[in-house]
Amino acid sequence: MTANFSDVHRAFLQSCVLHSVLTTDRALKILILLQARLQPDDPVPTESRLQELLVDINSRLDRYQQKIAQFDYGPKPKRYLVFANLSDTPLDRFQTAYQEAELSLFRVILHALAKDDEHRLDQIQCLNLTSKIEAGRYVSKSRAETLISEWQTQGYLTILDEDIGFGPRSMVEFDRYLMNHFPDHLSSCRLCKQALFYGVKCDQCSEGLHKACLKTYLSRVKKCPCCNKNWTATLE
Repeated sequence: MTANFSDVHRAFLQSCVLHSVLTTDRALKILILLQARLQPDDPVPTESRLQELLVDINSRLDRYQQKIAQFDYGPKPKRYLVFANLSDTPLDRFQTAYQEAELSLFRVILHALAKDDEHRLDQIQCLNLTSKIEAGRYVSKSRAETLISEWQTQGYLTILDEDIGFGPRSMVEFDRYLMNHFPDHLSSCRLCKQALFYGVKCDQCSEGLHKACLKTYLSRVKKCPCCNKNWTATLE
């Protein structure tokens, strides 16, 4: 998979696989350190060099249904890189890492988040979902607490003002799965056409949009792209 990569390509890809989720700031720092160690005579990498590297890597990962995706994570003002498996059955990869009951809990949490209007649950609600897993399977609340923490570390879940929400990795890997299963609860951003988990709503028409998409749009046009009325809602 990486036979034609430079040492920097290989090492950076390995770092992305290891960490699963990185902010672009941290990813650039990693790239700078790797290049200083492996190719010290080359110029210090910049943001544009990071983007070039991602294009090179992704062109080779595409055949394996893998990608280092980058996107702006609505609830937090940061851009992330996510090493993602984009297979049609994303839950399958959990079968080798977790027992069936634990996989069922993960599925139940994803579904509950998808159906919540704000796509967030308080931590007690999450723990209580152990009672909703498939019949004949059991996960204790203490084990569920450990799993939820583990899934946060892996980027599948995150903390939003003390609640549990979708993490960047779930939003990349499970967007099609959740959009297909919960079309009445999830919509697409009208600007980028990608799944909308967290965004901002127009005061006039209540249409939701990705904050990053909207900021770019409003820098050129000061009207809502959906109803064409003046945009008045805060983007903070």
